[in-house]
Amino acid sequence: MNATAAKSKPQLCQGISRLDEPCDQSAQQYCERCTQWFCRAHFPDPDWHACAPEQGES
Repeated sequence: MNATAAKSKPQLCQGISRLDEPCDQSAQQYCERCTQWFCRAHFPDPDWHACAPEQGES
């Protein structure tokens, strides 16, 4: 699945907090490593995005 096809309809952030609270914000960033969509706030947050500490590697 490519990012364009996945974004054809509004995508919500797939981040889940440690308290199992979902995020209801729209997602703008896709992680190829875990294949999930995240809002800008949760993409770099390791509490919401398990592989976030790995991000930033170019």
